[in-house]
Amino acid sequence: MRHTFLLLLAFFFVFSTAAAQNATDSLRVGYAGSAPFIVAGEQPDGIIIDIWDEIAFSLKQSFKYIEYPSVDSGIAAVQNNEIDVLIGPITINSSRANVISFSQPYFDTELAILAPLMEPTIWDRIKPFLSTTFLYAVIGLLIILTIVGFLFWLVEGRKSEQDYGKGPIRGIGSGVWLAVVTMTTVGYGDYAPRTAAGRFIMGSWMVISLILATSFVAGIATTFSLSTSDDKTIIGLNQMEGKRVAIPNYKNISDRIRDFQGIPVAVDDVSEAYQLLLDKKVDAVLYDEVPLEYIFENEKRADFVLSKRRIEPQYYGFVFSKESDFKHKVDLEIIHLREIQRITRIISDWVNRT
Repeated sequence: MRHTFLLLLAFFFVFSTAAAQNATDSLRVGYAGSAPFIVAGEQPDGIIIDIWDEIAFSLKQSFKYIEYPSVDSGIAAVQNNEIDVLIGPITINSSRANVISFSQPYFDTELAILAPLMEPTIWDRIKPFLSTTFLYAVIGLLIILTIVGFLFWLVEGRKSEQDYGKGPIRGIGSGVWLAVVTMTTVGYGDYAPRTAAGRFIMGSWMVISLILATSFVAGIATTFSLSTSDDKTIIGLNQMEGKRVAIPNYKNISDRIRDFQGIPVAVDDVSEAYQLLLDKKVDAVLYDEVPLEYIFENEKRADFVLSKRRIEPQYYGFVFSKESDFKHKVDLEIIHLREIQRITRIISDWVNRT
């Protein structure tokens, strides 16, 4: 009986020690962020969860998840040693690196712009025809045609009144008609130069009109494209003047918007930014590309435009305390996952889900 009791006591001691050791080795993993990196639910899900699960499985590391309402609160928890690591779409920047330690970047992203598609109105389509550029071009062309018509009449019309008509008005008018027909390469054949001087003027005008017509058409086309796209739809930073723009709560991005005379509206996550856009409280959203693309694809809103213009590169990493001994192991796993394109495939899978 005594031996049995001692055996049970020894077994209990070993089991308790192993359990205590496992509890000690189990990492406290905090997470914070928005979809698709962190997807709310009974169990945490999303891009980050998939990436971390692969890292932990490869390292044979036990852990438990702890949710935090924001990245800042999670960083504070790391500083206070409440958790061992914080995962999420956490932007690496110098101000944060002063107080905590970042892992290797697991993903490089950029900012993108989401804005309502603004269709041109009837006035927008008519306005190019009333622009000063168009009017000046037309007036200039008429002046040139008048000069060429006058030269035709001067060397031909006065000698061939039966073709050009009597009097300078009818004669110059016929000369202008000949200049137009020549420039447009129609060539009706109702007028033709007969003198050497007339042929010289006609030949010169043929060459000049080719160059002039090409330049004229190109200029008008440029005016139309700039006027009709005028771009009411916001697709670049240069269109932010006077616009309210929802952005992440980062000073450098806020300063960038102000540089373009825009009005930054800081938000905590992309869902809040998107809701402000739907409620027409902001004119556009400038946010990390992946969350914006995820919302854009899943909402299937035909009245929005997502513009990727390589704005402000962002680097995402995990957060550790400066004394962490585990960070180096995670760094090696991140490098490996990036080398085999595993992280890229995880992100692509989440973004393309319907």
